[in-house]
Amino acid sequence: MLAHRTERGLRLNALSAASIAHHCEGLLEGDSAREVTGVAPLSKATSNDLAFWQQKDWVGEARTTCAGILLVPFGAEGLPPHVGTVIQVADPYSALCNLLQVFHEPLVEWKEGKISWDAEVHPSAVVEGTVWPGARIGPHCVVPLGAEVGWNTVLEANVTLYPGVVLGNDCVLQAGVVVGSRGFGFRKDNSAWVAVPHYGGVEVGDRVHLGANSVVASGFLMPTRIGDDSKFDSFVQIGHHSQIGVRVMMASGAGVAGGVWVGDDCAFGGAAQVAEHVRIGAGAQIAAKSGVSHDVPAGAIVAGFPAEPIAQWRRAVLALRKLAEKHP
Repeated sequence: MLAHRTERGLRLNALSAASIAHHCEGLLEGDSAREVTGVAPLSKATSNDLAFWQQKDWVGEARTTCAGILLVPFGAEGLPPHVGTVIQVADPYSALCNLLQVFHEPLVEWKEGKISWDAEVHPSAVVEGTVWPGARIGPHCVVPLGAEVGWNTVLEANVTLYPGVVLGNDCVLQAGVVVGSRGFGFRKDNSAWVAVPHYGGVEVGDRVHLGANSVVASGFLMPTRIGDDSKFDSFVQIGHHSQIGVRVMMASGAGVAGGVWVGDDCAFGGAAQVAEHVRIGAGAQIAAKSGVSHDVPAGAIVAGFPAEPIAQWRRAVLALRKLAEKHP
């Protein structure tokens, strides 16, 4: 575990609700002396964590979160069931981003890297991070300070890692792979779009294969994770903060947006795409070129756009063809 991370998210020095409210120009309700030492997503937060909620009503995860302090929009009334302190602000997401830059970013510190004596590093590669025994780093790869390459893992040509990336053992990253780039997150600052910092990094399990030119984005508060034995074809995109299970297969051009949860043993056909914050149950199969906008149950097979059970999709396609034949 990196020093600036916790098991639930990101670390802060002890910060009181009163200090947070003052910094964010917010309206505090509850215990002003409450202190937090971390920032976490709603579902992971404990009484020691700060979290945020974008709605004024206590629905969904806001009803079950145990966050110590919750940033909410102006106009949110009362307290969620398990939260003792809320701070109303103009924009909870922007307020949290500002807090992270001021109070978390100074805590980010990368350990000095080391390269094992029997690792193979091409002379053109730039390696400042840690490379474990048996690893092979190909031409023009970049392994910066704060990145780690596991035992016997192979980085082919032009692979780029970012700080906060941890690769497991026996992985293969084909040419052009990028792991740990900033996720696609922007917030409005007056009329301008401002890039959101992503401090979570990426954790990749053992025996994972990433095909040529695939991209895995860094998480916002927690690492983007890929489980053991997952295999991805070329041009696969894994969005920020997504959690991918073990033995997941993705064909070329498949991708998931930010915050997607994929269970174990799932399979994605070529160019299948999943919208943000969708959950894909274990063993589900997503047909090629499908567009998934809602949760998929475990073991289901879906197809089409918007994706639906494949038998239903086939009937719809057949009915449409028959209708076209009747009315050319």
